[in-house]
Amino acid sequence: MAEPLKHAFADELIDRIADAATASMRGFDRSTFVAAAGADLDQLELKDRINQFADALRAQLPDDWDTTTGHLVEIASAIAFEETEAFGDMAAWPLCSVVERHGLAEPDVSLRAMTGLTKSFSCEFAIRPYLIEHLDLTLDWCRSWLTDEDAAVRRLPSEGTRPFLPWGQGVPALLADPELGIALISELRHDPDEVVRRSVANHLNDIARNHGDRVVGITQEWSTDDVDPGLIRHALRSLVKKGDSGALQVLGFTTDPQIGDVEFTVSPSGVSLGDSIELSAAFTSTADAAQKLVVDFVIHHVNASGATAPKVFKWTTIDLAPGEERTLTKRRRIATASTRRYHRGTHRVELQVAGSVVAESSFELRESSD
Repeated sequence: MAEPLKHAFADELIDRIADAATASMRGFDRSTFVAAAGADLDQLELKDRINQFADALRAQLPDDWDTTTGHLVEIASAIAFEETEAFGDMAAWPLCSVVERHGLAEPDVSLRAMTGLTKSFSCEFAIRPYLIEHLDLTLDWCRSWLTDEDAAVRRLPSEGTRPFLPWGQGVPALLADPELGIALISELRHDPDEVVRRSVANHLNDIARNHGDRVVGITQEWSTDDVDPGLIRHALRSLVKKGDSGALQVLGFTTDPQIGDVEFTVSPSGVSLGDSIELSAAFTSTADAAQKLVVDFVIHHVNASGATAPKVFKWTTIDLAPGEERTLTKRRRIATASTRRYHRGTHRVELQVAGSVVAESSFELRESSD
C-alpha cells in the first residue's frame, strides 16, 4: 500500500521551508519555526499538519501583510520545483495555507499574492474562504486571471470555483448559482493547455450533480464550437454513467439499447482482499441499425453496517452491428484504497448498458479491511 500522503509533510519539508525562509528574509527565527511546525506531528492528519506548518510560518513573518505575502511567494517558488519523490508538486501547499488562514482581512493583497503562489501549488483551496467572505472582489480577480500567460493561473478561476471541489471548503454562493462559475469557464473552453481544459470539464461535471440539463445544454452548444471533444466527454462522464439521455445524445451514443440473450458472470464466486474478480458479459444486438453503446458495471459495496452502496465503474464503449454477438471481459482487483474500505459479505455486481441495468451477478468477500 502506498505511503499515506500526510507523511510527506514532516521534518524534511519543515527544514526545506526553513532554509528558504531564512534565505528570503533577515531575522527569521528558524529554530522557533522548526519546533512549532514539527510539534506532535505523529498525532496530526494531513490537513492539520499543513495548517500547523502555515501557522508556525506566519508567526515568524513580518506583521505587514504586503511584505509577508511577498516573502511567501518567494519561499514557495524556492521550494516548489526541487525534484523529490516525497513531495511531488505539493511542497508549497503550506505557503498557500498561510494566505488562506491569515489574509482575509486584506483580500486584495492576498488575492494578488495568489497570482504568484498558484504557480507553485494551486490556490484552489486557499481561494475558497475569499469566495465566501469577499465574493465580488474574488470574482473580479478570477476574471483578471482568465487571460494570464501562465496556465496555472488560468486554471485557478475554474478549479477554485468548482461547486464540489474535493477537499475544498463549501461555498454556498457557487451551489446556489452555477452561472457564477459558468461565466468563468466559458472563457476557458478553448484554452491551449489540457490541464486548464480538464479543470473546465471537472467544473461542469460538478455542476451536473444538481443541474444536469444545464450542462447538457452547454456541452451541446460547445460541441458545435470546435471545443475539445475530450473536454466534453469528461464533463459528461457522471451523466453518462447515470444514463442521462441528453448526455448520451451529445456524445452520439444510443439512448435506447436493443440487446438480447444477455449473459453476465463474475468469477470466482468468493475472493479475499487483494484478489481480482473477472467480469464476463455477452449479448446480441436485436436492432436493425448499428448501435454505439456505453457499457459500465456497478459494484454494490457492503459497508460497516451491512448495508450496500453502489459505485459505477467505466467498462468500455462499443459499436454493435445489427445482429452482432459480442463478448466482453474485465478484471478488477478488490483491494483497500485511500477512499474505500471493504467489508465482508455479498457484493452485488450489475451490468449497465446506456445507464440501464440489464443483468446482475455477485461475489462474496471473505474478509474486511483492517
